[in-house]
Order: sequence, then C-alpha cells, then structure tokens
Amino acid sequence: MTEQELLYILAVAEEKNITHAAQRLNISQPSLTQCLRKIEKELDTKLFTRRKYGLDLTDTGKLYVEMARDVFARIETFREDLRKMKNPMNGLLTLGASWYNTLIYFSTFAQRFSKLYPDAQIRLVEKRTTELLDMLKGHEIDIIIAHEYPSEYIGVKENYAKDICRELLQNEKFRLVGDKSLLEQAGVSYEETADLQKLQTIPFIFFNDNQRIRRITDHVFYEAGISPKGVLCTQSFPGALDFAARAIGLVILPENYIGQNIHRFPDLVSLPLDPSLHGYWSNCIYYREQEYPDLLREEAIRILKETAHNKK
Repeated sequence: MTEQELLYILAVAEEKNITHAAQRLNISQPSLTQCLRKIEKELDTKLFTRRKYGLDLTDTGKLYVEMARDVFARIETFREDLRKMKNPMNGLLTLGASWYNTLIYFSTFAQRFSKLYPDAQIRLVEKRTTELLDMLKGHEIDIIIAHEYPSEYIGVKENYAKDICRELLQNEKFRLVGDKSLLEQAGVSYEETADLQKLQTIPFIFFNDNQRIRRITDHVFYEAGISPKGVLCTQSFPGALDFAARAIGLVILPENYIGQNIHRFPDLVSLPLDPSLHGYWSNCIYYREQEYPDLLREEAIRILKETAHNKK
C-alpha cells in the first residue's frame, strides 16, 4: 500500500467518477482502473459500488478512505514538525478555539506572538470544543483553548486521551447583568453581591440547553434555591446583552465578555455572584504530549498564559 495508491483511492472517492479522477490525477483512465482493481484484489474486497450517478464507497471503502485521510494528515504533521525542528521559530502554529475564546484571548495573543516571532505563521481554527479535541487527537492542531465545568460540580468530569496535556489559563467568574430599573424594582443595590433570592421575581434571559453556560447558570440557580422565569432563550452573547439593555430581563455572563462590552450600555450594571454558587468556568489550554521539544508551541503557551494573567 503506497502513498500513490492512497491518493488514487481518495481521488476516486471524492470525484465519484473514474474519468474525472484520472483527469485530476493526470493519468489515463485505464491506468487508474487497473490500479483500482489491483488494490481491491490485494485487499480481497470491493471499495466502490457502481450507481447510475457514479461510484459510491462500500463500507470497506469508507474505512479505507478514513485511513488514507488519517495517513495524509499524519504525513503533513510530520513534515510540519520536521520544519519546526529545523527552524523552530519559523513554522506554522495552528490554534483552535471557540468564537468566545477567540474574542477574549486571540487578538492580544496574536499581536504579541507576531511581534516576537514575525517569521512564524498562525492559523486559527474556530469550532466547537468537541470538534477541536478530535482535531487535536488527529494531529491536525497544535493547541486548543476550551472551557471546563467548575471543579466543584459532582458527577461532571472531563475525559480526554492520555496523551492530551491540560493547563489552566483562568477561572473566569460569571456576573449578573441587568438594567438599573430592574434591580431597583427588586430592591437590589448596584454595589452589592447579587441577591438571587430577591431577584427571582424578575425574568431572566437564558441560553440554549446545549450550551455549557446554560448548564452552569442552571446549577447556580439550583445552588441559590430559586427557579426564575425565563423570558426568552438565545445562543448569542451579544443578543443576550442587548436584550438585557432593553430591560427585557436579567442575564448571567462571563466577566471578560462583560468587561469588553458593557460600556456600550450606560443603563446596564453588573453584580458579582456569591462565590458559594460556583458560577464560573475554567478556560484551559490543551496540547499533545511529544517526545521532542516544540519551541514554537512552548512560546505560544507561555504567551497565552501571560495574556490570561493580564485579564485577572
């Protein structure tokens, strides 16, 4: 099984047509057909099924293509790692983060990193945490930034592969945000810790059930012994803040996001939550263990930690 054979099968799978795949590979159609038959004979299985509209992968073919893509990803990772070993501060750093962590950390990090290492390149991948972890395991990414649930939560444990390293960047506290008129209505001072018991009669803006922040705020309400009324649900932090500014309801948001945006809404105030409610999430970095030093990655981790420290 050669690299060329893997490439041929991938081309046929993607084009779903022998003629088009041959043109893409710049070889003759008979040569490609002969190669395909040879591979199927060696494996003693069919990789493709012929349909009216073209070729479909069999289950075995899907397994082969998955393996081929993994091989090419590892080859590219090897080549990049080799480049880094030869010129450690002149390589490509691939960083993954959710939109939120991109907003909070990446701009400051990229500015500092690029200034220190102008010959290095940064590639940013913005996806959900589960997708980023899969990319990290597949050697497609160097570092990811992701949220974890509070350590005090019983029964919630993050499980990662043994070769994945984790370092804490920041325990980011959540705060309650609301229009002054709603807080006055509940008899709550702007200067004190948010008294959720007093505020439970005021409607709240919730996030969607599948979001980590929703699960954390639900736990905060549970610890506070209240079940506030939800006036609406949203997935958007900017939308939630805008709704709060219109006095539609109160909302709980991370303090970094509040700090960057609340100045746009003069009638909004934010109050800290009682620490006993464990209203926070842990922003962490993850990377793979390696048997050789990766100086570019080590410098990126150092700068990320400094960026997070400056936000405390």
